[in-house]
This record gives sequence, structure tokens and C-alpha cells, in this order.
Amino acid sequence: MRKWLLPLGMLGAMSAAMPTAHAGVDIVTFPIPMHVESETKGLFIELTREIAKVTDTDITIKVMPPPRAAHDYAEGKFAGMFPALDVNFSPGQHITRTAESLDCKEDFVFTRKGAPFLKSIGDLAGKRVGITRGYPYARDVTDNKSYTVEAALSDEANIRKLIAGHLDAFVLDEKTGLQAFEKLGLTAQMQYDPKLPVSRQDVYYAFQNTAEGQQLATRFSQGLAKLKADGRYQKITHGVTIGAGCPHGAR
Repeated sequence: MRKWLLPLGMLGAMSAAMPTAHAGVDIVTFPIPMHVESETKGLFIELTREIAKVTDTDITIKVMPPPRAAHDYAEGKFAGMFPALDVNFSPGQHITRTAESLDCKEDFVFTRKGAPFLKSIGDLAGKRVGITRGYPYARDVTDNKSYTVEAALSDEANIRKLIAGHLDAFVLDEKTGLQAFEKLGLTAQMQYDPKLPVSRQDVYYAFQNTAEGQQLATRFSQGLAKLKADGRYQKITHGVTIGAGCPHGAR
């Protein structure tokens, strides 16, 4: 599934030394289907390497398991990390991020076919809502006390509980959800409104909270904006990612 497994509290601002401008920059990421397949393959990988090219930045990308990627970035072993979301950081932590968004991550409410559509946080009140453990949900989803949250270890486990009637709803990223339902052969037994995400989170590049990190964030923002302006972003993503950022700066 498309999991962005970065534990909260592990990504504090660090004061470790960083490369000077345009020198070698080490960046860490983690496996995400289609987006990060290896150090040379994936939509986010292609975008990052193209940004490095247009900004004349020498980069090295390292792909690690999510917990190790988060830990090593927090320890200052890497200049930057992607993809990053606000929910990956504890409230009050200082981070340096790109002003330009890499993507907009949206989650939707999936329900059983024929059941009432649940399209908003308010609609979930009093319901049993499934989430997948380790998945970076917006705090609006996980911290709401008006409904019961039940965490499962996998998307498939949540889907089986939903179809069996043990859950009223399952909240998940659209593409990941559709892929999981299709894998189980249960697409015809679910429903959701593709026009109404229940939450949105800005996705961006995070750099160390130093003067050098701020320079890198500015440079990557400018490079990403250039790719969007000249159409290279759209060509690389083929419409798979949203890229323009979340409406109204939602995070």
C-alpha cells in the first residue's frame, strides 16, 4: 500500500553540519509503490532528480525502511528527506520545508455499497471507523473523539472488516484504497465520493533547520516550480500525483 510511515517525534530540527550550496547533498526517502521503487525508479525519484538537474545540485538519494529513514534524518545524517507531511512532526518542532508542494495527499471515506455515504468528519460521528496502523493520517482524523477509531495492521484487514459489517467506514488514500479493494476483488462492494476528501495534507521536501537547509529548501522550491511551469512535472507524473498543493494551503 501507499504508506508514508514516519513516526511522530522522530523528525526534530537538527543542527548538524550540511553541505554547502551546490555541493553533494544526501537525501533519504522510503519505499512507496509507484512513487519510490528504488534509488533510480519511481515518480518522486524522477521528480527529485529532475529538480537536482535544473538547479545544478549534486544529489545522492538513499532508500531506507521508513523508521530508519526517519531516524537517520532526525539524527542529521541526511541533508533532506521526502516525501514529508506536517503530521510527521510533533507540534512545536521547527522544520525547514519547501514552499512549493510536491503533492497533496488526500484521504477518503470508504463505505459498503448501499450504505449511507459518509463524506465528512461530521458524518463519522458515532461510527466505527477503520484506519491502517502506521499510516500518516491527518490529526483531524485520528484525534477526533466523536467516533471510535479501530486500527488494523493492513488495508486488506480493514476492508474485510468493513465488508463484513464490523466497521461503518474505512479512511484511506484514494489510490491505495482502490488498489486494495481491487486486489481483494471487492471493488463492487464499496463506495466513496471521489470529489469529497475527508482530509488533505501538503506533501513537501524537508531539510535540516539550518541556514544551509533553508537555502536548499528555496532552491528545491524554485526547481519544482519550474518543472510545473514548463510541463515537466505533469509529464513525469502522468497525472498520478496532484502537485499543485492542497487547496487553501491545507496541511
